[in-house]
Amino acid sequence: MVERARIAGAGLAGLTAAYVLSKAGRPVDVYERKSRLLPSSGPHTEGIRNYRERDVLDELRSFGFDIPPFSTVNRTVRCSPHARNVIHGPAHYLFMRGREEHTVDQILFRRAKSAGVRFHFGTEIDPTDADIAATGPPRDGYNILGAGYSISEDGSRLDRDVAYALFDNDVAPGGYFAITPGIGFHSLYSVSWSELDFDRLLALTEMAFELPWIQDIVGSGQRVGRIMGRAYFSPDPIAGCLRDGTMLAGEAGGFQDAVAGFGFRYSVITGALAAQSILEGSDYRSRLHEVFGLEFQQAAAMREKMSHATNEDYDRMIGALGPEITLREYMTRREARGF
Repeated sequence: MVERARIAGAGLAGLTAAYVLSKAGRPVDVYERKSRLLPSSGPHTEGIRNYRERDVLDELRSFGFDIPPFSTVNRTVRCSPHARNVIHGPAHYLFMRGREEHTVDQILFRRAKSAGVRFHFGTEIDPTDADIAATGPPRDGYNILGAGYSISEDGSRLDRDVAYALFDNDVAPGGYFAITPGIGFHSLYSVSWSELDFDRLLALTEMAFELPWIQDIVGSGQRVGRIMGRAYFSPDPIAGCLRDGTMLAGEAGGFQDAVAGFGFRYSVITGALAAQSILEGSDYRSRLHEVFGLEFQQAAAMREKMSHATNEDYDRMIGALGPEITLREYMTRREARGF
């Protein structure tokens, strides 16, 4: 009898790993300490940045993830206190996270369960007793914080192919304020690398809602939920990807975007690679090196610069792009900066 694989955590990384394993015929048990399937930050819109030469959806499909996004952001509006730029092109793909049937969490859960995965909700195991630990960021060790609200789609003025990012330290210290469209509601929140107290960051986020251009987007939309997301990045997560023989996937291992806090891509790929390592008997760390190279070190270096950026720096950064730019032109400039 083939030994059952054990996975700690039913987040995006854990669900991806479970699905890849079960689809290949490997029996799987998933242990989740929460009583039901729900992302820790609550229902929200989540994006995948598409800033690389290879389209990120093609990349994810190569790892077995074929769920289509509900929308593509073709106009990304980036603002600072005194500058504004629009990036034209498919810069982000959007997915819904939450408990509704159309969310990526529930789709992956249904697929894994149909393939025979056994889920144990309300059951926490020691991550080192699992083959794969995908338990999310350390409970007291996060270094990125998101705080904001979901706003009803009804009454608001936000198209599904448009997203906004405001770089302003008075609203999101060392980070940015984001507006992303969704199905039924939109997500408006601040992401910070320096203000890690939720109540204080939420109070700063309220300042963004006083800006006239954001009020115009919100329109008569109503607040329908609160967003609180903790995230964790490591400058070199590949170095610590194993703990007592357990493979760490997603933010349990610090696999997170240090520049912008987009962890979706890393959760899917590390979950899939951990599963493939079990199926193939391959070395997890070596596979990670093959896929990511120096990506994390480069991102950490860029984060160091961004964490010390002033609002004047943001004005120069946004202003230097001009009023409009294509995604291809923007990617070329990013590559010239080294990330």
